[in-house]
Amino acid sequence: MITRRSFFAAGGGALVLAGCAGEPVTADGRFPIMDVLGILPEVSDFRSALRSAGLNELLSGPGPFTVFAPTNLAWSQAPASFRDGGANSLRSLIAGGRLRLPDITARDGRVRTLSGMEIRIVGGSPTEPRIQAARLGAQPSGASATVVRSNLLCSNGVIHVVGGVLIPA
Repeated sequence: MITRRSFFAAGGGALVLAGCAGEPVTADGRFPIMDVLGILPEVSDFRSALRSAGLNELLSGPGPFTVFAPTNLAWSQAPASFRDGGANSLRSLIAGGRLRLPDITARDGRVRTLSGMEIRIVGGSPTEPRIQAARLGAQPSGASATVVRSNLLCSNGVIHVVGGVLIPA
């Protein structure tokens, strides 16, 4: 039998749950990569490209992943062949694992992306390193970029916002 007391108790619980659903997304490790990318207006074009390429499901899944997200300005300056390359191009900006800057430094400044390319720290400062792409086993070449915002924690990885698109020469 449903009593008035149990009815109101259930309603109160629903209100508490409804309040959690409206919680703002933050980069504090509680929300998945795609949600955190959604609160970063400076990478909205990159987020749209991930969705168009069908990688949004991957980056909303368990991971962990490290994403090197180019700013809108950097994305607009990338070659059209790269921007239109779909998932294959975008996988060169995603690595397996939750790699913050100290983790990358501890790995001799090297990260292997899902496409098999390497991203290497080639200079800059500890808080804003310069990174560059390299084909596996080769020296870094091609465009380099500065990490302009680092260590944005997500429930399934980490995001580093970069001021360029890393394409090996």
